[in-house]
Amino acid sequence: MADEGKNTQEQEEGGKKKKKSKLFLIIILVVVLLIGGGAAYFFLVKGKADKNAEETVKEKKQAKVDAGIGPLYSLDTFIVNLADPGGTRYLKVTMQLELDNEKLQEEMDKRKPQIRDVILTVLSSKTYAEVSTAQGKLALKQELIRRINLILTSGTIRSIYFTEFVAQ
Repeated sequence: MADEGKNTQEQEEGGKKKKKSKLFLIIILVVVLLIGGGAAYFFLVKGKADKNAEETVKEKKQAKVDAGIGPLYSLDTFIVNLADPGGTRYLKVTMQLELDNEKLQEEMDKRKPQIRDVILTVLSSKTYAEVSTAQGKLALKQELIRRINLILTSGTIRSIYFTEFVAQ
């Protein structure tokens, strides 16, 4: 009888061990499935987002190509002293402004003194260090575009093209 009690007890312990190992196996399986599903979802959603972003960039580039270069407005050469100490450095710039529409050329002709004043003011406020680098030239273009567009009413300046740029 004592042997039968031992066997029953061993069977109960063995059954508990089997239940625990099955439960552990199920938990591991669920965790692996969750991780796999999460990774698959992430890559699928990210892939769609990347494709949408690529399509948007392509559409913007195509719109720029379709729009082409707008009308160009030439300005006379500017020669200004730079804001460096001692006033021994100067800047000589010739530029063309890209307009967004044909009607803006008439306004540009009427506002030419205002536009020249804005450009002269901005150029003479710069130092040699600010305009001697490629980043400085890009920042100068952006500032000029922003300041000129503030006074225009019938359109905007899209871009500025330096056709001559000498800083000495």
